[in-house]
Amino acid sequence: MRSTLHTSSLFTGLAAASLGLVLSPAAAAQNYDLVQVASGLSSPLYVTAAPADARLFALEQNQADVHIIENGVLLATPFIDLNQITTLTVNGERGLLGFAFHPNYTENGYVYVSYTGASGRSKLARLTRDAGNPYVVDPSTFIEFFDQNQPFSNHNGGCIQFGPDGYLYYGLGDGGSSNDPQCRAQNPNNILGKMLRLDVDVVDVTNGYGIPADNPYVGDPLTRDEIYFFGLRNPWRFSFDRDTGDLYIGDVGQDAREEIDVAPFGVPALNFGWKVLEGNKCNSTGNCDAGIPACGSPVYTGPIYQYNHTGGICSVTGGYPYRGSAMPALDGTYFFSDVCTSQFWTLEWDGSNGFTNFQDRTADLNSSLGQNAGSINSFGETDRGELLVVSPSGGGRILQVVPQGVAAAPAPALDTRFEQVSLSSGGTHSLYLDGTAANAGKPYVMLGSASGTTPGLIVDGIALPLNADNYSILLLNQLNSGPFKRTAGLLDAEGRADALIDIAPGTNGGGLIGATVNHAFVVFDAGVVSFASNATELTLLP
Repeated sequence: MRSTLHTSSLFTGLAAASLGLVLSPAAAAQNYDLVQVASGLSSPLYVTAAPADARLFALEQNQADVHIIENGVLLATPFIDLNQITTLTVNGERGLLGFAFHPNYTENGYVYVSYTGASGRSKLARLTRDAGNPYVVDPSTFIEFFDQNQPFSNHNGGCIQFGPDGYLYYGLGDGGSSNDPQCRAQNPNNILGKMLRLDVDVVDVTNGYGIPADNPYVGDPLTRDEIYFFGLRNPWRFSFDRDTGDLYIGDVGQDAREEIDVAPFGVPALNFGWKVLEGNKCNSTGNCDAGIPACGSPVYTGPIYQYNHTGGICSVTGGYPYRGSAMPALDGTYFFSDVCTSQFWTLEWDGSNGFTNFQDRTADLNSSLGQNAGSINSFGETDRGELLVVSPSGGGRILQVVPQGVAAAPAPALDTRFEQVSLSSGGTHSLYLDGTAANAGKPYVMLGSASGTTPGLIVDGIALPLNADNYSILLLNQLNSGPFKRTAGLLDAEGRADALIDIAPGTNGGGLIGATVNHAFVVFDAGVVSFASNATELTLLP
């Protein structure tokens, strides 16, 4: 299956200088600011980016649309306007709740939305980018493929994210009211209060979706096949670590505890305990099935962090573990907040059942704005992994966490998706070059090597970050031809390019299984090397 991993930023000296980055020990003492990326949104709930796309896409809950932010400008025409396509119920915790790009969006143009339809039912739908206009979707491509009744108006969850395995993860709340009156989050025959894992590559006009064959309860007649995790109250929000694939969940509590849960990548069938537990505090088994494990049972996975309702705190907003390049001292640091305050916290998961390096970053981040950020509805990421903050306060703003004194966070030279590709299942390995606008229009070529990443080769005074002995067997004789695509050409107006390596399902692995190959971009100016990216790896799995 496909795996989304984030490459480390192994910049050559020239690449670092051209991006204005200095990767030095001083970065560890860096303070951080919030800077405004855009404002003017009515009810912003989420922001994200498409693969290899510098634009941002901001979701508005009550307007039920998605707007593009390009170069700091909020475009007037919505990318998606669900009001023109389908009927929604919008009030309180209802409306447009989630949005995600297919991992292969560059090729197929698929986008997915999570929303509450007529009578507040939780729904999922797919749309396709307009063939002639990348700034809008084609409304005629709308396919609704998931429909779930909601007994109450609150606790709809609604966050959707593609996991590192290429499947769509969908967090649903427990159905609402208070204290999960029917114990739905622990009911194996009810998908409310769960994390679902769906195969949406088989979505069709019959309103169907697929079930991954390795979902943990497939074949269990007592449990819904879609379920991947049990015991969630209202997951708000969740995210995957670009580096490890681990899943972080901010789960909203009842009256006492807010919690952060972590599911290690590839570990299914976890039960986070609600409503038997609120955080790690015993709560209730009222109306639960006979025989449900009691509070304290090892069947329940406790949070890595929890906090009490004090000082106006009331509802956790889950964030992201930082994997961008602008703030290397924060690599792997998880950001989260609370929707009722302007507080920001960070911690690092210890890899088991706890955390390290907890910090309150509220004063640091808010002081840079000259005012409080206001309510924090969610976090987001740029296409390069830089951290965004969504606040409905102050005019509906998208903010970005940056090093102190930096107006906009720089992007890494080379970033990737799906750094592991299965030879049996197939997949697409995507590489994104950011050469900065200074290199706009210059020719580039992607190089590959099976023999290592250092010390590389010096050409025209530039250190190419790959050994040269095996370039030809990997790419130079296959430029822009299968399985390599867009591996040579001209950088665009922003100095960006992307290359694809498409591996068809059933490729004869042979001796390739377990092989690791390395890739980098080289940019030329008047026939000489002017820029070289960092290197990144692709591992071929069975």
